[in-house]
Amino acid sequence: MTPPGGLRGGCRASLYVEEALLALALGAAAGFVATLLGIGGGAIIVPLLVMAGVDIRRAAPASLVAILGTSLGGLRYLHRRGLVDVKTALVLETATTTGAATGVWLYGLLGERGLTLGFAGALLLSAVGFYLRERRGSEARGEAYRWPPKPSRLAAALAASLGAGILSAMLGIGGGVIKVPVLVLVLGMPIRYAVSTSKLMVGITAAVGVAGHALKGHIDWGLALPLAAGTYVGATASSRVLVRARPRILYYIAILYYIATAAYLIHKAL
Repeated sequence: MTPPGGLRGGCRASLYVEEALLALALGAAAGFVATLLGIGGGAIIVPLLVMAGVDIRRAAPASLVAILGTSLGGLRYLHRRGLVDVKTALVLETATTTGAATGVWLYGLLGERGLTLGFAGALLLSAVGFYLRERRGSEARGEAYRWPPKPSRLAAALAASLGAGILSAMLGIGGGVIKVPVLVLVLGMPIRYAVSTSKLMVGITAAVGVAGHALKGHIDWGLALPLAAGTYVGATASSRVLVRARPRILYYIAILYYIATAAYLIHKAL
């Protein structure tokens, strides 16, 4: 693998192994946490890679590949338990994939500073979304959800999904930081269903972004593949925890993480 962001040095073969193991461990941790929060893991992976000195323009495409592992890991398990709403996911992803294709085009027009600030903004938006989601109530309250939703709600959800796709391709995130609040706050989907359905959605979105970045030669596969292997393992294990986890504690852990990481990225960019 070609070590990104100035990590090359010493014995190359030894560095390749060490960095691959580090990426595998990072991916496993990110996949585990991301599954509990209904996100792809880019909101965890990208900041940590940036903190390690990796240029965000290298970290973002590699993170999209890792998100595929997060999406696939445990997805069948959750689907068998009826927690994945495939119809809703596919309808909203028509807008998200369009946004992802647009994001790949915009990606080459922005420098590292713009991408970093954009990602920090996505994290802050996620913090607000998680707070509002917790205030709305948990799945245990049995919120009503029916498909199709009211036209106004569907239009709002499609517009938000378009924006999520653009952010996904540009910033290396699966868009779950926007999709989960949209599913709950706009469409009224119960939380556990929203988190599980988001796993499918972030995978579809990430796949479009990966295809675009691969065609343009943006992806460092030596970094991306160990990350993806790790996220798959972590997400598979985490899916077993998701069906029993208490959501409220996870909400506030996520809020603190997003705010702290966004503050760091803004400080770094400015």
